[in-house]
Amino acid sequence: MKNLLLTFVATALIACQPTPNDQSIDSQISAQHAEQTATNLNVDLNVQGYTSTLKSMDVKFLGKTIPYTYSDGKIGNSRGYDWWISKHFALKSDLPKEKVILYLELLEMAYPHYVALFGMAPPNIERQRIAVVYGSSRSRVREAMLDDGFLRGVHKTAGGETMFYNRAGYNFPSHREHHQRYIVIHETMHAFHMALNGHSTWAPNWITEGLADSVAHHVYDPEQKQLTVMVFDRAPMNYIETGLKQYYSANKPSIEQINDDPALKRGLNFFIVHYLLSSPERAQYFGYFVEQLRLANPHSEATLSTANTLLKKTFKDWQKIEQGFADFVQSIQPSFHIVNGPWEQNGNAYWLRNTDATKLSRLDINPSVQATHPVMDFPAPAKNNLITASKKNNVSVLLNFEPAQLNRGEIGFALQGQRSEKNQQFRASFIGKENPQDDQLLKFIVKDAQRLIISANHIKGFTSQSIALSPAIKAALVQNHTLGLNLSLTDTQIAMALNAELDNNVIEQHFTLPLNSTQLNKFNAQKISLLSKNNNHTVTPYLYTHQSAKTQPTATATLTNPWLFNGYDLLERVFKTCQQHSMQLKNCDEELSQLMAKIPKANLHSEVQNTMNKVAHSYQNTLSHNGLNTLSGVRSAIEYHHAKPYLNVKNPSEFDVKLSAKVELKSRSGRVIDIAMLEQTLTPGVHTIALPYSKEAYTISVNQTLYWQSLVANATLQNTVKPFNGVELNVSHQKNNDGNWLFKTGLTGPYSGKTAGKITLHTTAFNQLSANSTQQHEVVIAPYEQKNYQFEVPITTQPQLITITALLDVDGEAIRLIETVNLTK
Repeated sequence: MKNLLLTFVATALIACQPTPNDQSIDSQISAQHAEQTATNLNVDLNVQGYTSTLKSMDVKFLGKTIPYTYSDGKIGNSRGYDWWISKHFALKSDLPKEKVILYLELLEMAYPHYVALFGMAPPNIERQRIAVVYGSSRSRVREAMLDDGFLRGVHKTAGGETMFYNRAGYNFPSHREHHQRYIVIHETMHAFHMALNGHSTWAPNWITEGLADSVAHHVYDPEQKQLTVMVFDRAPMNYIETGLKQYYSANKPSIEQINDDPALKRGLNFFIVHYLLSSPERAQYFGYFVEQLRLANPHSEATLSTANTLLKKTFKDWQKIEQGFADFVQSIQPSFHIVNGPWEQNGNAYWLRNTDATKLSRLDINPSVQATHPVMDFPAPAKNNLITASKKNNVSVLLNFEPAQLNRGEIGFALQGQRSEKNQQFRASFIGKENPQDDQLLKFIVKDAQRLIISANHIKGFTSQSIALSPAIKAALVQNHTLGLNLSLTDTQIAMALNAELDNNVIEQHFTLPLNSTQLNKFNAQKISLLSKNNNHTVTPYLYTHQSAKTQPTATATLTNPWLFNGYDLLERVFKTCQQHSMQLKNCDEELSQLMAKIPKANLHSEVQNTMNKVAHSYQNTLSHNGLNTLSGVRSAIEYHHAKPYLNVKNPSEFDVKLSAKVELKSRSGRVIDIAMLEQTLTPGVHTIALPYSKEAYTISVNQTLYWQSLVANATLQNTVKPFNGVELNVSHQKNNDGNWLFKTGLTGPYSGKTAGKITLHTTAFNQLSANSTQQHEVVIAPYEQKNYQFEVPITTQPQLITITALLDVDGEAIRLIETVNLTK
């Protein structure tokens, strides 16, 4: 994984514990004040399917005040960097304000999809944020990582990296604008993943990278502030082409083979995720599988085998799933293919990143009407009064000219004719090479904003022609920089209209291109190529086949499922109830399967909702109190805020929940230190309930009773008073019976993986040179384990510096932690 483009790993680091001083105390007070004033930041989104439209968002500048994040205590300030926060994220950056705002907006738009894909939000997200670092260059990000305690920067071949130790993503901009957005969405998905339970190694590559790549495979419209994630069929960074090449090169691997192979295959991971989420039924099984895998929480060496076992246990007919995956991949026909050129995409507009003066760049668009997978699955372009295409034999493109480049470059499109046999074979698997010059094209190119040139490749009998743009059209381009090219195919000719706007009036220029039937039969108005050279103008295609669902700006519902089904939350609860109580609920799998098969049809949503309500009521009558947890969906857990426990209760149902609980604090020996009683009625939503706290306590238990509708359920929650935070080094010292200093070094193990190394104590005098004095212990520690190592230092009249260093290999990564103590007597 380490030599690939976008990876995340645990890494070498130094964790230093500074001696408290007035400055650090002032910083803590400042951070507490910042937290108090920033707790009510809001974000207003319209979320429909995989598309989020931003209405408004609060962003707060914190400067050098470090906010409270899931990286708390393990991330700091850096030269030239400042902190900014939004509702769920904290961004440390040295970029201009407009870039910082953009990335926070993208993350807030992506956040509800992070939650939906993992089926839950991170604990304490209501009061804690996910840390993100976005530097202006690779070298500046390296500097920030060194400041945060790491011994290296982002891997040489990585475009960004999320660090296991502090759960923060580190990003830097590449030369590709869509990748600048992609990387922050991708890496922050890893940080979100880690925030769920502290780490991400409980899931195999095809989930960790597959989900991150899928959610970051996006289309962003900056004018509408609209982000579509989980885009299957798009042009730049086309994972369909990557996946097909990997699939056929690896001899058509199965899901099981991909799961069991630790090598990272991004395209194959992308295919698995999209296949499992492409039907309501498979999506429910996938969500249930991810939850069971997270609860199993395997160590890294057992992750692949655990996932393999759970996949076959969760999906009832595994061979059917495997066959379905094979059929899914082998039926894929991507709509987009970048033949050449550094194409960028903003919404539906495409443009070139550079201004090559000699090479014509080409982007093919070939949407398949027979495809069973998503096709051009992002919002279609908004209507424009310069565009007339409305039928299958029509095609239009909207050209937006960069004003400074108005009289420079070539921009337009082409109709596609016959593709050579060799190129057809290449487009099936993307193995080998293609020769674009062999394809038939009929090109319509505006040159220097002065004339339209019509030329052809391999069209027998066709002679290149041109027509000058009318003075009125050119005047309109100077004023509004926008031109509509509208084309209509008939049996005997191609009719074309050039439309521009001048003084709020549409200016038109019409002409026809006579062609014989042999020539015309080669073309399809829905298969075109975008063409550009020597400019940064944008071209927006309007195709009849691009019929993706439009968003509704007035809608307030948050519907993260692609079928826009309002009852999805209840469906998840009913489905989980069926899975956990299948012995009592006879044939519930088959019953729900038939019901979920109707969800892709929007006109059946009301029927499905009514039936599902009846099913839920039937389950409740059959299971009685045993069905409370799954049918209500209520989640109750001991979580932590600033390292102190509290009770978090999520009530996703439409009914109130009454909570009655006895809370006990116990010492390590089991002695009860404190007892408290809780009685609360919890409305639908998220509730944070204060719990008693004592430094002397080791564990806290909550013996709770939940009342929901007519059902009652008891449960006992138990956890440590102090939260587990991965590898940490703690040092204390006191005099022993011999009058010497006894140093007690506490070390906690990681979340996952093998850990071994050494702990060394160095003694150094302050007032005079002395021989090096060291003591050492070998370390072998398991995940979640805590061990103590002792050192004895003789009393001396000379003041001394005691340095305790842990050099560890944690799950394959070297870590260095340091604690220092000044002995003055």
